Amino acid sequence: MAEIVFANPPGMARPAARYSLTAEVREARRWVLVSGQLPIAADGSVPADLGAQADLVIAHLRAALAHHGLDPGHVVKLTTYLTTREARLPWQQRRDALFAGLPPPASTQVIVAGLADPRCAIEVEAIAAA
Repeated sequence: MAEIVFANPPGMARPAARYSLTAEVREARRWVLVSGQLPIAADGSVPADLGAQADLVIAHLRAALAHHGLDPGHVVKLTTYLTTREARLPWQQRRDALFAGLPPPASTQVIVAGLADPRCAIEVEAIAAA
């Protein structure tokens, strides 16, 4: 497994939530880039509840990583797109639970006007290294 060093360098503002400001990947042999995951179930449905949307996005991330023999400990960077500020808390709670006991990855969170599927309020992409 690649050595991953997460840091919050001195002289920079502390992270606003549970994430790391930098992620250094040493000696990675594999990189897995996970496309933006939307909260769309296999049957095409999208939960109306923001917490349920966050849960489904987490399930998709876990499945994408597992397909490549990886787990949340391999994630070095997340990019999150939210269509409403109300989605921040449900998403951040699930993100923090996903990385509980692990150093949090580098992370960017953006509020956007909309996503490709207007039923969705959350989209998350990830970069993992092994």
